[in-house]
Amino acid sequence: MTATVFGTGTVAVAVGEQLTLSDPVPGLVVTEREHGFRAEMTASRQAFSAVRALTRWVARACGADPELGESAELVLSELLGNVVRASPGHEPVPLIVEVYAVSPGIEVIVHDALPGQPNRREVALDSAEAMSGRGLHLLDLLTDHWTVEPSPLGKQIRCRLRAD
Repeated sequence: MTATVFGTGTVAVAVGEQLTLSDPVPGLVVTEREHGFRAEMTASRQAFSAVRALTRWVARACGADPELGESAELVLSELLGNVVRASPGHEPVPLIVEVYAVSPGIEVIVHDALPGQPNRREVALDSAEAMSGRGLHLLDLLTDHWTVEPSPLGKQIRCRLRAD
């Protein structure tokens, strides 16, 4: 895997394997890291799709069970969605996403510039009426543990998913 700007339309993810994007993704820069990647981005549907695809690749590359990759992708989607929903409307939302294969699982880290801590709502996971409020409950369910820590961007939410 090599450091690549996603705006080129293609990113090499492994020797002989390429993830090809149908269109360039503005505002997304992906950098190789040992056993994973770091993506600096401005929130957009295209950027979210690309980092979800890279997250699936990390899971496959580390030989993880497909369910672990799906869980990592869901955790990432929840964290990204929460940042966008909590951000002031129509302003660019800067994010840094890091995903790594770690023994024995996957680590997902999302950095954002929003002040404060995530708020837990009292919403049942199976509630048919609730339109939101399940994010932190899903983190509890899908991860072994998660933390909120300071980050140069503001804060980071670090989640560890363990392979069984």
